[in-house]
Formats: sequence, C-alpha cells, structure tokens
Amino acid sequence: MSEYGILALAPPLLAIGLAMYTRQVLVSLFAGVWIGALMVVGGNPISATALSIDWLVEVVREPFNTRFLVLILFMGAGAAFIYRSGGVIALQNWIGHRVNTARDSQVLTWLIGIFIFFDSYTSTIVTGNATRDLSEENHSSREMHAYVLDSTTSPVTTFGPVSNWIGYQVSMIIVGFEAARVSASDLGLTPFGLFLQSIPWNVYCLLAFFMVGFIAITQRFYGPMLDAEWRARSEKRTIREDSTPLSDVSSEVGEPSEENPTLVNFFAPILALLVVGLGAMWWLGGGYQPDVDVATAFQETDVALGLLYGAFAFMAVGLFGSIGYRTMTLEEASETMLDGFKTMMIAAAIIVLAWGIGHAAGEVGTADYIADLLVGSGVPGSFLPILIFVAAAFVAFTTGTSWGTMAILTPLAIPLGYDLGGASLLPVLLGVLFGGAILGDHCSPISDTTVMSSIFAGSDHIDHVNTQIPFALTAAGVTVLVLLLYGFGITTPLVLLPLAFVMTAVAVVALNKWDARRKGLPEVMPTVERLEAASNSRVERTVTNGSYGLVETVPIAAVVIIAGYLGVVFFFATFGW
Repeated sequence: MSEYGILALAPPLLAIGLAMYTRQVLVSLFAGVWIGALMVVGGNPISATALSIDWLVEVVREPFNTRFLVLILFMGAGAAFIYRSGGVIALQNWIGHRVNTARDSQVLTWLIGIFIFFDSYTSTIVTGNATRDLSEENHSSREMHAYVLDSTTSPVTTFGPVSNWIGYQVSMIIVGFEAARVSASDLGLTPFGLFLQSIPWNVYCLLAFFMVGFIAITQRFYGPMLDAEWRARSEKRTIREDSTPLSDVSSEVGEPSEENPTLVNFFAPILALLVVGLGAMWWLGGGYQPDVDVATAFQETDVALGLLYGAFAFMAVGLFGSIGYRTMTLEEASETMLDGFKTMMIAAAIIVLAWGIGHAAGEVGTADYIADLLVGSGVPGSFLPILIFVAAAFVAFTTGTSWGTMAILTPLAIPLGYDLGGASLLPVLLGVLFGGAILGDHCSPISDTTVMSSIFAGSDHIDHVNTQIPFALTAAGVTVLVLLLYGFGITTPLVLLPLAFVMTAVAVVALNKWDARRKGLPEVMPTVERLEAASNSRVERTVTNGSYGLVETVPIAAVVIIAGYLGVVFFFATFGW
C-alpha cells in the first residue's frame, strides 16, 4: 500500500477535477503536479515548486517523450502544408459530391479509422488530417470529430489484427505468466493464443467502436454532444465560442492556395507518413532479419522513433509538393512550416504536463494504492471481471495511461484469476482489463491519446472530454451488465455479445429521445439544408427531425466493410490460437 494512503489519489484527481471545473487545462495540470511534489517534499511549497520543474524536465528528457514532442511539431507542419497548398480544396472538389452531409463525414472518419489498425497515434494523425476539413465543410462539430477519432482508433488497435498495442499486450501476458508461475504448456495455450481468446471479452472496446458507427449513421445524439451538433447545424459553428482548440490550422496558417490545387499535395504526404512510419517501425523491430516475423517486429519496435521518421517524411513531402506544384514560394513554405509548429504549442504543453501528472502519480504510489485495494477485495472468482474492469478504468483515468494500467494490473490479474477460477477465467479477465484501460483513457483529460484526438480534430480539449464521457459511460454501463450476467452463470460470448450490442442500441435511442425532448431539440439531427428549408417555410426549427435514406453509398459501404473486418477479427479469435 502506498505510504500516502488515500492521499495518493490527490494529484491526478485534483488535476482532473480542476480541469473539468475551470476549463483551464494547463493551470489545472500543473496544480496536480505541484500537489504531488508537495506531498513528496513534506509540505515545503518552495521545494515543491522546484521539484515540480525537475519532474517536468525529467519527463521531457525521456527519449520516447522527446521524440514524441518533435513528432508533434513535424505533424503540425505537415498538416499546414496540406492545408495551405490547396490539397484540401482538391479533396473537396474530388469527393465533395459523395460526402456532402455531416453524417457522411462522420461515417467516413469511422471507416478510415479501421484501415490504420497498427498504431493508435498514427491512426489518429492520419484519419484526423484526412477528414477534418470535410467534417468542417459539412458542419459536423469538432467535438464529434474528436469523439469518432478517439473511440475508433484506440479500440481498433487493441484487437488488431496486427499492431504495436497487441505486441505490448502479449508481452504483458508473458509477464503475468511469470507472476503466476505457469507456462504455456501448463495452460495448453500460448500468450498470443490467450490474447486472441480475450478479444470477444473486450466488451467495452467492441461496444465503443459499435457506438461510433451507430450514432453517426442514425444521427441520434445525447448529452453535451447533442448541444454541440445542434450548434454546428443551426448556427454553422463547429466549435464553441470562446473555446481553445488544441490545433486550428485554418486560423493559424491562413487561407489555402487556389493556384493549381492537386490531390497529390493531399495524398502524397499522408502516404509518405504511412509508408515511412510503417517501414521504419518494421525495420527498427528487426523485421529485416529472416527469423523475425511481422508481429514480433511490431512488438519489439521503437514506436516513437518510427513515427518520428514518418512525421518528418510527412512534412518534407508536403514542403516539396507545395514548392514543386508552385502553390507557394520557398519563403511562403518556410513561413508555413513555422506556422505549423505554432499550431502544436498548446498541445505540446498539455502533453508535457500530462506526463508530469503521470510521474507525480508514480512518485506518490497512486496505481499501487488502487492495485493493493484490488488484491485485498476478496471478490468471488465469477465476479472478479467486474472488479478488474472498474479497477483498470480507474487506474487509467487517474494516471492517463492505458499501457501503464496494463503493465500494473496484468501481472496481478493473471495470478489472481488463475487461483480463483482457473485457466478458463483468464481470457475474460484480460479482455475486460484491456477494455477498462481504454475506458479510463476515454474519460481522462490527462490521457495522451485523448489529447491527440483533440489535436487532430481541432477541438477544445475539455469540450472533447465532456462530450465523450456520456458515450463512454453508456458502453461501460452495458459492459458491467454483461459482466454481471457472466457472474450469474451466462458464460458464453455467443450469447452475451449480441445481447450487449442490442442493449447498447436501445440505450442510445432511449437516452437520445429523453435528452432531445428535455431540451426541445430534434431526436434525429437534421442537415443544415433541411434546417434552412424549415426556417424558410416557417416550420419550428427545434422540432425538425432529420431524414436520411436507408440505402446511401457511404453508410452502406462502411457497414459492409466493417462487418467484414470484424468477421476477420473474430475468425482469428476463434481459430487463430
């Protein structure tokens, strides 16, 4: 147990509470770091201030973090080149007639997110850049864009089929085997095989991913997202007045060039990011060696360095394309690069302070305190999955790191589950642990993946967190109900998963109807054009429900492709081990 007892929760909870209440993220995060330092130095405020600064310097000097900060700057510059060179204008000219509603742009973002399944950072960066301006053009709120990014990319990378997340999760399972003093031969199952069996039990991630598509296709919103989408459609303001977007290319960089806009300047930088980033991660993981397979290469790679190389290629190709197609001069290109760096300043500051909170939480033993409470809980084996799920969510929420949560709880969950329920309980525990870690990230303003989603959607960070939490808690609530049914004896995912999807759809519709009626807003969010038509015909705008065709190209294509993708995932989960 942490020597600070329950006070070990103070640094992250103070930072999160202040950020949500005051909406001043930077001040709130530093307050959390400072309180942690104050506890460590025994109450001396001057020493606490000095130690807080030392901690921030320490986290910035870590190789992974340093590379990540430079990566963020390169990404800002690359995005600026795509925008300023007219690449976005070319994309809108090419695809605008196919994606012409907020619903289409939201569904497209969801669809693109599944194709970049090898890393959540890369997926957020690429998907966010590829669809942000289409979302803006079609009056989809930036909060919704950030939600689609956040609740698509992280869940998808947890079940793959190939990703650095999977490599990390398998490595944690190996650590758990060692902690339980069991081997693959004892269980009749390899660590990777155990991971595959856990996929159907990663209920939260499956439901979070499903909810994104269901909400986008049906256009049924609730909570703060309902207000955000109504603002975007009725007032044509995709971001709240007086908000602070973490990145806003359109306002920071200036107007895009209309001289020779070409799709090359849009797709070439993104393709360079993917090819160089993937290739670098494969190479750095030893993939060029004959005895190293792809999965192992991605497990052993240096993600930050690989993505840094990709981000540099993203920026460089954007630079050369802008000059080569004569959309800007060398001087204008240099200014665009600097402007792109500037768009990431607030985001970089928040990320550094979020790392600082994580460091402070480690120093005072936040995660250790929660883990020790978990071990001493005395919960029966059949109800242990609920406890693991809640504990993982709380650890991730307070520390801001899903990977750190997995590292802390997996070596505890495997021995505990093996002792209480045997080998058959392990896939369930691992699935809910991985899902709970993502849930905590989705609700935490100090999570790096949550910050990344705000950055590449151009959203105010606290607005993103506030609008995502009701959706995340809906999926979490259904997950808890499923785990309660498991505890009472329904132990097959063939029954529980379909039931979970149905309960989620019913919950979304019910919450949407209740909140829309309470606020006097449409249940089905209409398009801007429908609202304008209703206004011209003197129909009351607040009761004008949207009307969307059941058979439309973008939603149908998305549903078919994603159904096929999930079919492949479940095939590997069933037969791949």
